[in-house]
Amino acid sequence: LFFCLPLCSKYQKQSIFRSSCEMVSKSTNEKLKQGIAVRFHGEEGMGQGVVREWFDVLSNEIINPDYGLFTQSADGTTFQPNSNSFVNPDHLNYFQFAGQILGLALYHRQLVNIYFTRSFYKHILGIPVNYQDVSSIDPEYAKNLQWILDNDISDLGLELSFSVETDVFGAMEEVPLKPGGTSIQVTQDNKAEYVQLVTELRMTRAIQPQINLFDEYELELLLSGMPEIDVQDWYKNTDYTSGYDTQEPVIQWFWEVVRSLTQEERVLLLQFVTGSSRVPHGGFAFLMGGSGLQKFTITAVPYTAHLLPTSSTCINMLKLPDYPSQDVLKDRLLVALHCGSYGYTMA
Repeated sequence: LFFCLPLCSKYQKQSIFRSSCEMVSKSTNEKLKQGIAVRFHGEEGMGQGVVREWFDVLSNEIINPDYGLFTQSADGTTFQPNSNSFVNPDHLNYFQFAGQILGLALYHRQLVNIYFTRSFYKHILGIPVNYQDVSSIDPEYAKNLQWILDNDISDLGLELSFSVETDVFGAMEEVPLKPGGTSIQVTQDNKAEYVQLVTELRMTRAIQPQINLFDEYELELLLSGMPEIDVQDWYKNTDYTSGYDTQEPVIQWFWEVVRSLTQEERVLLLQFVTGSSRVPHGGFAFLMGGSGLQKFTITAVPYTAHLLPTSSTCINMLKLPDYPSQDVLKDRLLVALHCGSYGYTMA
């Protein structure tokens, strides 16, 4: 399928978005599967480089706030569907187009410059969300749900019902979580159902499963690719505590090990310490913690044999034992990354 964008140059991104939306919507699935060729107005260049540039422009425009389709989540790096997208009268057509572009990217093995929340990928795959997924969009709300689950609420007088108030452009609307929910009280016996229904309401709901081959992590990597990590930027924006500094041998060994890691292993390390596989827009200086900006931090831990590094993801802290050699450090770090990436501490 040949896309000639006669009314715009590659610098007129909104025109490209609208022109491409019109062209794709008029094309059949069979034509879209045959292949894509793109030419920008005033340029002779064609080929895969131009196609990649087209996908890059479109993926950036999909999350352009002017369209109101997606909003940035609390982690500052991922995006989720905007529940108030209806402010744009064409939002359903644009959502359909966004879905077609993501489908084309998958089919033609192109990457897009967007990271979505894992809960969004779960919806695409038909995987049920849980209250922990809420943390990507509202960490404090997720903590409140966790507290309800962990504590006996029988005598607390919370006066919760199976309904929630939702802010729609400044106007509060009460939304029942199930039929008659406004008159059903939340009790110790039904609180788990309440938490699940609240979670489903807060997450994106109206997405039908269309892809069932990959889990949400693999789908994320397939769509957006393995993140590129600038080790020098990482190094410059790291803090140290408990006696560590850049002159300590174990810290120098650590950074030498990081530079020797594969890109995939660096991503594992980042995820191990921060809970995210992505570097924020703007670099490591904009890394977010549970209370706002929080730099990557390495703190000292007394060394004992076979002790592995651990982490506190809420404050982006790596707890690094004072290993006796670089070889031991690398060995223990890789064991932690490959065997215990989901076994980090949360505080």
